[in-house]
Amino acid sequence: MKPRVKRSPRAIAAVAIACAVAFAGCAYSLISGGKVNETHASNVEQGIQRIRELSFKQHVPVVLKTPNQVEQMVLADLHHDFPDAQLVADGKAGAMLALYPPGIDLKTETVKLLKSQIAGFYEPRDKEMVLVEGTTPVPIADRMLQFVVQRDLVNDMLLAHELTHALQDQNFALQDKLDALKDNSDQEMALKSVAEGDATIAGFAYIAGRMDNSVVETLSSSMKDLPETFAAESKDTPEGLGYPLIFQYSEGVRFVGEAYKRGGWRAVDALYSKPPQSTQQIINPSLYFDHPLPPVEVAVAGYQPVLKDWSEADEDTFGELSIQIILQLGYGKDSPEVALARKWAGDRMAILAHNSDIGVIWIAVFRDEDSARQFANVYQKQLDRTRASTPHHIERHGDAVLVIAGIIANQSSVLAPAVWKASRIVPAKPSAAPAHPIKAHAIGREGVALAR
Repeated sequence: MKPRVKRSPRAIAAVAIACAVAFAGCAYSLISGGKVNETHASNVEQGIQRIRELSFKQHVPVVLKTPNQVEQMVLADLHHDFPDAQLVADGKAGAMLALYPPGIDLKTETVKLLKSQIAGFYEPRDKEMVLVEGTTPVPIADRMLQFVVQRDLVNDMLLAHELTHALQDQNFALQDKLDALKDNSDQEMALKSVAEGDATIAGFAYIAGRMDNSVVETLSSSMKDLPETFAAESKDTPEGLGYPLIFQYSEGVRFVGEAYKRGGWRAVDALYSKPPQSTQQIINPSLYFDHPLPPVEVAVAGYQPVLKDWSEADEDTFGELSIQIILQLGYGKDSPEVALARKWAGDRMAILAHNSDIGVIWIAVFRDEDSARQFANVYQKQLDRTRASTPHHIERHGDAVLVIAGIIANQSSVLAPAVWKASRIVPAKPSAAPAHPIKAHAIGREGVALAR
């Protein structure tokens, strides 16, 4: 599957194209003499419908393409959704905020990651399954196959995985839902995790020949150390790109598995009509299933009169996942500082451009003032230590933290008050009592004013 997806900033999400295709494998028995074995492909198509308890509304053609043809498809799709200028801006913004290494060439790194993972994919726009000539199963697939005796079955499993994406597209209009989230990468990542978790479980169940809770438990157990395994095998991949890729599978399986154990495939189907609203809910499923806690809405404003010559290059939401990655990069995976990401309540950022200069204005809201205070302190120290040459300014009002990065930080004395005054936080309205309620500040009809 190759949706137009966005992470935080958007170009982080460009790698989600890789996430969409990472679980593909060129099925040996599917290809003979340079042609697709239509009978074998049809058998997998029929089998995955039985396992997944969904029916195709139309046939999904399986086509064979060369690696060069597929690379050109990916590059064209990347350019269509993320023009080069935007990739440059997003790469600089991610580096300023310590999500990417300084000087990253985001387009080059993204393409390199894609090429290392692609072996096939479901193409939602052409409505076809693409297999790639001469590829071998990608490392991610090996994690699921430790319980499969016949390793050649990896090819059928991965075809079943991608055909499940076709079922999602035909039955739930998944591509349209993903496109609608183009300005909220965190929410898009949450939905993408549902899609990948669903397809991974279904593909594994197809090979197992059955679907029940034990299948879910077996697969979930095998995926627990996938992030560490991938990191060890992909040391040259920036963590800000690689970690979100793996997240969709390791955490997606766990989240969708929880839904299945609560109500079977119908409960999984329901995730598409009422999807999780943040990666936080994927990381902590109880915040979706038991104590629904959607993120607060944050609107960043007030910078326009101060930065009259600057234009908006992008806007997006980081979410708990990206904050977790940033803190891991700054303090280490097992450091206590990383736990602050769990206190995320919502965020929004504006990425601004003026000629070749990039600036970022980012407001992050936390569950309580103490968590916001701690985050402001540890993030200030991290940027001072790792981004000393990049101007940056951090300040806190209550449970909200304002980050200004780039040369615009030199105008913080004027810019920060203007942003605080005009920006707004709108409290979430969960369908059930939240586990950690947000304390409102002078709520009005248009939300919560940030000015204190």
